[in-house]
Amino acid sequence: MAITTIAFDLDDTLLNTSGLLVPAASRQAFSILIAHGLTISLDECERQRLEAIKTISHKDLFLQLAQNYGTPQTLTAVEKATRAFYEPSLPEHLPLIDGAESIIHQLKNRYHMYIVTAGFEAGQKNKIKRLKIENFFKGIFVVNSLNNERKIDAFRKILDLENIQPENLLCIGNSLSSEIRDANELGAVSCYFEFGEYRGKIPTDPRFRPFYHIKKLGQFVETCKI
Repeated sequence: MAITTIAFDLDDTLLNTSGLLVPAASRQAFSILIAHGLTISLDECERQRLEAIKTISHKDLFLQLAQNYGTPQTLTAVEKATRAFYEPSLPEHLPLIDGAESIIHQLKNRYHMYIVTAGFEAGQKNKIKRLKIENFFKGIFVVNSLNNERKIDAFRKILDLENIQPENLLCIGNSLSSEIRDANELGAVSCYFEFGEYRGKIPTDPRFRPFYHIKKLGQFVETCKI
C-alpha cells in the first residue's frame, strides 16, 4: 500500500541538535553538578559523556556521574542538570538541517506530515517554534522519554487520526532504539537517518534494522520512493 503519512523525528533529523545545542547544554548540566559537589572536571565529564551516550541517555549519564563522583548534594542536583540539558537556552532563530527545508516544501502538499519527538514538551516545542516550521505539520507529538514513554504510542495515534494502516506510515529519524524500533514493531515503514552523535553499526537484531537507510537527508525522497 502507498505511503500517505510521514512522521519526522526532530533532534538530529530536522535540527542539528548535536552540533548546535548539545555542547553548550551539556556544559551547563555538568557545571550544575560540579557546583553541587561533582569532583571531576568539565573535560572529564565530556570525555565520559561521549563514551556513555553510545548506550545510555543523558539523563542516566548525569545520574551515573553523580553516583560515581559526587555527594548526596550532587544527587539532589541531577534533576536540575537534566532539565538544563533538555530545555537549553535557544537563539531567536534556529536553522534547519541541510536538506530539510527543501524536503518539507517538496512533500507538504503530497503527504500528511507530523513531528514525533522525545524530551520535555516545553523545550521541544520551543525548538520547533524557533525553526519556524509548525505550520507545515498536521500535528506535533512530544514523547516524554525521560518517563519511559515511547514513540510507538504517538505513531498509533497518527494511524487513528489518519484512519490508515501501519504500512501507510513512513517514520524517519536517527535513533535505531527509538523511532526505528517503534516503527518496526508497529509494522510501519522505517527510514534511518545516520546522523549525529554515537552513530554506529546497525545491529543484526531485526527489531532495530530499518527498512531504508540514508546518510544525507537529501537522499530521503529518492531512497524511500516518495
